[in-house]
Amino acid sequence: MSTSVQAYIAENYGVMLESHTDPLFTMAGQLLLTEKGMQELITAYSPLMKALEPAAAGAYLISRLGGLNAAMQYMITHDELFDLSPELWSLQMYRSEKGFIEFRIVLQELRKLNGPPCGLRSEWREEHLSHWYAGTIRPIAEAIAVAVDIDINHLWKIIPMRLRFIFGQWKEANTSEEWHARYEEDYLFVTKELKGEVFGRLRNPLYVKVVTLDYPGNPGEPDTKIKMKTACCMYYRTEGGQYCYTCPRMKPQEREERKEQLRVQFAEAAVARIVAK
Repeated sequence: MSTSVQAYIAENYGVMLESHTDPLFTMAGQLLLTEKGMQELITAYSPLMKALEPAAAGAYLISRLGGLNAAMQYMITHDELFDLSPELWSLQMYRSEKGFIEFRIVLQELRKLNGPPCGLRSEWREEHLSHWYAGTIRPIAEAIAVAVDIDINHLWKIIPMRLRFIFGQWKEANTSEEWHARYEEDYLFVTKELKGEVFGRLRNPLYVKVVTLDYPGNPGEPDTKIKMKTACCMYYRTEGGQYCYTCPRMKPQEREERKEQLRVQFAEAAVARIVAK
C-alpha cells in the first residue's frame, strides 16, 4: 500500500490506524452488521445529531458511513487494496473542534491484499466490490433498516449521492485523460454493471437518474443548475431542520417559494456587504 493512498483515505475519509484521543463512542466494526449492535449505535447517535425519530438517525448514519465506502472505492479504483473486513476495524464518534459529530474508522492493522493480476483488472474489481457490498455494506444497510424501521430502498438511494460526489472530486483533482477514463469506467461499473443480487435486490440500486434544478444566483448573476438528491436525507426530522432545497420530497411549488426566499436573502446579504465597506 503506497503511503499516498493510505494518507488520502485517512485525510479524506477518516480511515486510519490512529484512534481518536477523546471518542464519544466506540464500537467494533462487526457489531454494525447485527441488529443488536445497530440498535446500540442508533441509541448513541440519535441524541448527538438531534434526531426527532430513529429513522432520521438511520438515514444520517448510512450517509456518514459513505466515508468508509469511499475509502474502499478509492483503493479499488487506484488498484491498491488493504482489508477493510469489519472484524479489522472499529467505529468511533467524536466531536470536532467546530462542534460537529464526526466518524472515524480505526484499523487494527494494515493488511495488504493483492492488486489486480495483469490483464484481469475487471475480474479483480468485480470480485472485490461484490464481496464488499454483499458482505459489509448490505448487512449494515439491512441492520439499519430493521433497527430504525425504515424502507431499505430509501437507504440504498442515499448511497449514490456520495459516490457521484467522490468521483467528481477525483476528476477535478486529476487532469490526466487516462485517469478520467478510469474514473468514468469504474463509476459506470459500480452503479450499472455490478449485479443486483450483490445488494439483495433485483437490480443495482446505485444507479439513479440525474435530475437537475435551477438554483438562484446572487444579484446580477444567472441562476445555476444543481443536482437533486437521490433520496431525502431526513434533515427535516432533526431539531430545527427543514426540507433541503434539493430534496426529492419537496413539491415544485414549495421549491419555487424557497427559491424566491433565497433571492431575497442573497439580495439582503449583498446590500449588507456594500454597507460594511
